[in-house]
Amino acid sequence: MTDYYYTVLGDEVNLPMYVLGVGARDREFHFIREDGYPNHQIIYCIRGSGVLKLEGQEYQITAGDAIYLPPDVPHEYYPVEDIWETHWLTFEGREVKAVLDYIKLDKAKVFHIHDISSLDAIFKKILYLMKTNYYYRGHQCSAYLYQFFIELNRVVNLQNGSKDGAKLNQLQPVIDYIEKNYQQNLTLSELSELIDLSPQYLCRLFKECLNMRPFEYLARKRIQQAKLLLLEDKKNINEIAALVGYNDCSYFCAVFKRHEMLSPAEFRSLHKKANS
Repeated sequence: MTDYYYTVLGDEVNLPMYVLGVGARDREFHFIREDGYPNHQIIYCIRGSGVLKLEGQEYQITAGDAIYLPPDVPHEYYPVEDIWETHWLTFEGREVKAVLDYIKLDKAKVFHIHDISSLDAIFKKILYLMKTNYYYRGHQCSAYLYQFFIELNRVVNLQNGSKDGAKLNQLQPVIDYIEKNYQQNLTLSELSELIDLSPQYLCRLFKECLNMRPFEYLARKRIQQAKLLLLEDKKNINEIAALVGYNDCSYFCAVFKRHEMLSPAEFRSLHKKANS
């Protein structure tokens, strides 16, 4: 596939992020950019192979390999086969840096995506929408761009064997156990024994993977279930507290309010009024 589009920007520039250009080439060109490119770029390979020269190193880029290039970073790339199909996006916006930092693309980087199909489906939506006459295509593409980043985080950082992905896999039995046993009086020792770690290391692992401690995760699970029970409006708050693992109703109410900024009774009342 060879197809591309560069948009004429409208008021989508006021959005947190927006697409500048999108395209695909069956045989990528030879680009030498001594001063880099002025905007953020993500390029990924569908088939064939090429070479990227970046920061004094050469990278062989084949199917599933992807490149993030920040603005103004010198680089060169070129095909080494008759076919080197790449798909690419260029983008900007005031929140782009924060999103890229979150998905660990805080500098120029080459990385691999084992299953590129879900990302490519979003890319194709952006490409086809860009070429329409739909007045709000730039706004809709901004939404797709955010979706692209969320999916990129999933397939790269959580599911492709990266260090963080391996840690999350290690943690999964504890997460599953909490999901099934949140009503019980769980202890840190009990949880750490599930994966043969010290309690201290389990806390560190939770912090690194989920940015919270084990009992914060447990509290969130309990509050999530309590909200479902409050919406059903079949049990009183004392009963709900016990059902989600709190023997002390006052403590349950304090935890609930800390998370939701409302008491359980206020939460129930608010949604009753909304539903009526």
